[in-house]
Formats: sequence, structure tokens, C-alpha cells
Amino acid sequence: MKYKVLLLMMLLIASGANAQNKRKIAGTVTDESGEPIIGASVMLKGTNNGTITSMDGTFQMEVTDGDVLRISYIGYLEQQVTVSSNKELKVTMLEDLASLDEVIVIGYGTAKRRDFTGSVSSVKLEDSPISLSANTSPMESLKGAVTGLDIGYTNSAGGEPGMLVRGQNSISGSNNPLIVVDGVIFMGSINDINPNDIASVDVLKDATSAAVYGSRSANGVICITTKKGKTGKPMISFNARNSYEDWAVRPNLVTADEWLDATKARNNYADASFMTGQQLANYDKGISTDWFDLVSRSGWLQDYSAAVSGASDRVNYYLSAAYTKNKGIIVGDDYERITLKGKIDTQINTWLKLGADASFTKSDYSGNSANLWSIQVMSPYGVPYREGNLLEKFPNGTNESVNPLWGVDDGT
Repeated sequence: MKYKVLLLMMLLIASGANAQNKRKIAGTVTDESGEPIIGASVMLKGTNNGTITSMDGTFQMEVTDGDVLRISYIGYLEQQVTVSSNKELKVTMLEDLASLDEVIVIGYGTAKRRDFTGSVSSVKLEDSPISLSANTSPMESLKGAVTGLDIGYTNSAGGEPGMLVRGQNSISGSNNPLIVVDGVIFMGSINDINPNDIASVDVLKDATSAAVYGSRSANGVICITTKKGKTGKPMISFNARNSYEDWAVRPNLVTADEWLDATKARNNYADASFMTGQQLANYDKGISTDWFDLVSRSGWLQDYSAAVSGASDRVNYYLSAAYTKNKGIIVGDDYERITLKGKIDTQINTWLKLGADASFTKSDYSGNSANLWSIQVMSPYGVPYREGNLLEKFPNGTNESVNPLWGVDDGT
């Protein structure tokens, strides 16, 4: 017993010591010229605890001596500072010169980031971890990667997500930004572009783009630059991606007994005699149907792509082919896509350059999805299939409710 009491006292002393070591520390984050940096991220290394700097570049955090703080801000190199007995920290951020030398697409050409004063966000997809995700739409890869670009969710196989750059600008019209691919306005669907062919994406968020595209840029501009060959030996690449899809929130329908009790209570029925003949037959046999399970399934996405590229002093080429198949989580919701792309540029002489850029996309949305609305009005004792595994058009025995699977496989 004495040992237990002694151990408990030691634990209390240790926890009290740790609590005493915790203290609030203040700090200031500035740039090289001494100007405060607003909104810089200050994180306690190894944890999710953190804060951001205020309007005067200051911050406060509860820390322990020896903790390491990670300070970061866009366009600056990350700083790591170890907390000591000092009462106040002063952190000077250094510019990330490599990011300032990046070339960005601005609609009417290109410019170095350091020379461009407009609002633009850039994401490099080529050879980056972002490009490894299996997506049917290029915009899916940009979720959470571009500030100011809101990308919605899709609820169907091969669906195109909504995009907002400058918020809701129209009540009835489209709010999607203008898509520009390799300097040419893209007139098709964003899903017609193979995500594996994209090298980088630049999002123009202010009025700078109006100088070139006029009113068409009112919702912002997304400039997509596709891949091209690199000097050296020809490069052959092949990518295969597969991903599993399931319900994020699975709806729960009432059970057969709950449905029967609720129906009798609502209509003052004394027994189950109100049901049609085929429903009563199932009721007497103890057979019921979970209509949600009948129309839902596990989804699967397959994506395969191959590319050949290369470059010499005078010729640059990139050829690719891709196949995508998406089986949605609703029976009958299927999507297939085949894309082909070819780019070639030839430098004839010092003043003449010839090039060709062609692409082909075939998308198949012919799958008919099961009707989710119908499952809400189906009796659990309805008959989904007749003998011989033939689909029953009216499971409830009346022509008021059609089988949710009707038309999925028979083309009607």
C-alpha cells in the first residue's frame, strides 16, 4: 500500500512540474525589411496546436521550454525556432527566391512571379504527390490546394464538380470560371481533359485577365498547361490507379416491422389486411426487402494511362492515351472515358516554328442509375423480382410505384 501511495505522489509531483513548465510566450514575425507579416502560421512541431499572427505580426502561444515552433508563410522559407527562457521571440522570415522565379501563365503570355502583381495561385501537378490521386476530373486534384478556388463534390460517376473563383456572381447563369488550355479557350467539359496530361494549373482571380478575355473572365480564369517532352532520351511512362468508393453517410430506412407498425398507426388499421396480395404473400412467409441495399453497391474507379515524350534541339513531342472506368455507388451509374492526345513542336529556323496539338475524348454516360426516390415509397414486403429472376415493374401490386431498378438494364 505504501508503494502505491508513493507512486501516486510521484505522478502528482511530475504532472505538477509539467503544468508549471507550461507558460505563455509572445512573439513577432517580420520580413527582412522589418515589416510585420500578417497571417503567418505558427505551429507547435509534432502537434496540431497553432495560431496565426495578428495585424501587427504578433502572436501568443502556450509552450514549454524546449518546444520547437514552425513559422511559415506563402512566399517565404519556413523557420523553426526552439523555445528557451526568452520572454519574447522575434522571427525574421526570408523570401523563397525559388518560388519568386517560377514562371506563371497569365493569359496573354507568361511572367515570373516576382514581376507579377495580380492575384494568381499556381499548382504544379507534374511529378507531384497531388497527381497520384485517382480522379476522373482534373479539378478533383485541386481540392484544398488553391486558395480562393472552391470546388464542389460530385454525386455521380464521371460527374463534373462545380467551381467558384469569385463567389456567386449570377443567379441563373453559370458561375464556372473560364478554362484555357495551352493558351486556347477550351470549349468542352473539364472532364474531357485527362488529369495525367496536366503539368501545371494557374488560377487568375482578379481583373488582370480581363485585358485578354474581357467579360468571359468575370468568373475567373483557370489556365491549364499540359505536359511536353524533356530533352534527353525518349521517356515512356505508364500509370495504373484503382480506388474504392463507398457512402460517406449511409441513409437508414425503416425496417419492415417499423414500416408496418407506422402504417397501421397512421391509418388506424387493425391488421395487415390492407396490403395487396403479393405483399401479403411475402408478409406471411416473413420475406422483406431492404430497397436501399438493392439499389446501392460498392463503387470502383479504374484509371490507366500511357505516354511517350521527348525533345531534341529542334523537335519536342508528347503522345498519350488513357482509359478511365468509373462504377458508381448506385446500381447502373457507370462512366467510361477514352482520351488521346498528341503535341509536337518543330523549330524550322530561327524565325519559324511549327506545331500541332490535337486531342480526342470519348465519354460514355449511357448508364441508367436506379431511382433513389422510388425506394422511399416502396413497401418492404413488395416483390422486386418475379419467378425466373424477372424484374417486377410494380413491386407494391399497384401502378402507383415503379420498381427503382426499372430501366437500369433494359434500356426503357
